[in-house]
Amino acid sequence: MTLTTYGSLCTEVYELTKPVTGEYVDVPYFIQHLSQIDGRILEGMVGTGRLLIPLLEAGLNVEGIDASADMLTACKRNCAARGLKPALYQGSIENLDLPGKFSAIVVTFGSFMLLGNRTAAIAALQAFARHLEPNGKIFIDLELPVGSFKTENIVQQREPITCLDGAVIVMQTSSWIDWIAQVEHTLIRYEKWKHGKLINTELQHLPLHWFGREEFMMCLRECGYTNITLCANYRDGLEPSSYHDQLCFSATLA
Repeated sequence: MTLTTYGSLCTEVYELTKPVTGEYVDVPYFIQHLSQIDGRILEGMVGTGRLLIPLLEAGLNVEGIDASADMLTACKRNCAARGLKPALYQGSIENLDLPGKFSAIVVTFGSFMLLGNRTAAIAALQAFARHLEPNGKIFIDLELPVGSFKTENIVQQREPITCLDGAVIVMQTSSWIDWIAQVEHTLIRYEKWKHGKLINTELQHLPLHWFGREEFMMCLRECGYTNITLCANYRDGLEPSSYHDQLCFSATLA
């Protein structure tokens, strides 16, 4: 199992539950902030294009990278359906090695936590710094998976997902927590059934590495970032006040 790669069934579920055509709170936030930035923009862990596509349609010069071949295939398909041809790369952000520099790098919806450990997270922040223009900006949002803390070691059956071809995907999850390393590990079993027959199955290990607010700010400073700002839930000026809040960080390369 590869920690940062999504397989075909996971990708299919993602497209059905988070379609490109959906409305998401992060989209207007990033359109507003990135429209003020000239030059190339990179979306790390781009997935199926849920954020990338509206940014491109807003006229921004955005490229994308993802470790999952299945996610990138879906992203290319979704872009082509809208007449878009962005530069897309397969690779991990902690080992980022792309040509040229970027004016901004974005990782949204808590995807940065999927790196799975602090070493990988620091490596990604350092790689971003190497790929940014002088005074380039990063935007990273994080969350605290507190809800999952209450269900540790409990097997849960998720609501079945009906596919476009009439098949049904059922998912079973269980999680355990490494409190010292600040990582929640979730094991997800996907099964795709059609006409009473199992036609595909997939087992995914999903790690989520969480940071405290001050801890992440310290990591940003140690990696050479300054002008660090934080808001909650993609609303400028709103201070985080609950563990339910999405922590939206931005910073400038010193």
